[in-house]
Amino acid sequence: METKRASGLYRGHIIAGVVFVVIFVMLLIMHTSVDGLTLECPKEVSSQSEVIPLLSIEYQDSLLKALVNENEVEAGPKEEVTIRTELDSYITSYLDDIKFLCYTYSIDYEDFIGNLYDVYNKNYETYGFDETNVGYILNSDGSLKNFANVKYGLVEYINDYIGKKPKKQKKRKVNYTGNSTYVENLIRYYTSIYTNVDTNIALSIGAAESGYYKVKGMLKAGNVYGGMSKGGLIHYDNIEIGVLSYIRLLSKSYFGKGLNTFSEIGYRYCPTIDNNGNKIVSPNWMRLVTTAMNKYKKLNNNVSASDLLGKIEIL
Repeated sequence: METKRASGLYRGHIIAGVVFVVIFVMLLIMHTSVDGLTLECPKEVSSQSEVIPLLSIEYQDSLLKALVNENEVEAGPKEEVTIRTELDSYITSYLDDIKFLCYTYSIDYEDFIGNLYDVYNKNYETYGFDETNVGYILNSDGSLKNFANVKYGLVEYINDYIGKKPKKQKKRKVNYTGNSTYVENLIRYYTSIYTNVDTNIALSIGAAESGYYKVKGMLKAGNVYGGMSKGGLIHYDNIEIGVLSYIRLLSKSYFGKGLNTFSEIGYRYCPTIDNNGNKIVSPNWMRLVTTAMNKYKKLNNNVSASDLLGKIEIL
């Protein structure tokens, strides 16, 4: 009986030992591997004896939010949505015209654009937006003035701007020594502003007066139309403002008053007295302008501010 009891105890010890080994192996596997990945800590951490407590759910959530915010900052600021105004679109469309006309009047175009925004922000709620009158130039009764086209309104505003801020105009005195094509293109461009002026007539009169834009004395004076004052030939600071003054003169004092042929214009522009003592158009002047007209009527008169900005004379 004692032999059987000893044998039973021996078998019990063996079974208990096997169970203990199995449990030990299972615990070892659980502590050393998760999905096949080793969880061994870095030496610096494993050498520490302090036990790190588990974080609360609330604290974990706050850390996660902080981490998200930090990552957004590192990735750069969020892109702001820009709302384009009518003035933004206007400036984009007519930027070359603004640049060239500011150059003509010798004002800084960036300062001028800044003023455009100031005037727009001040007047938009009252008057809205009209691209032919971006300067909000008013009539005596407080209503907006009407201008013939966008570039005409821009020129009027630049003149108004200079009148109110004369120090913004920096005198640019340049004796022009360039070629005749640039001068002819200035006339073509400015008559796209003052559309009542016939481009070919303006070209022909200027050619007759300045020897097809080659008389050096007139070019240096910026005066291609023969305008005179008590002191002699009128001198302009530069060729751009001189040619613009010529086209404005034709627009307001001739075409604007119904004088739109060579004979009508010449009667005032270049008169003479015939043998009978009568005032007539100078026959020599008529011959010169008519000959010039035969040249210019065959040419393309489409010239933009972009074309002019690419010319070496104004760089």
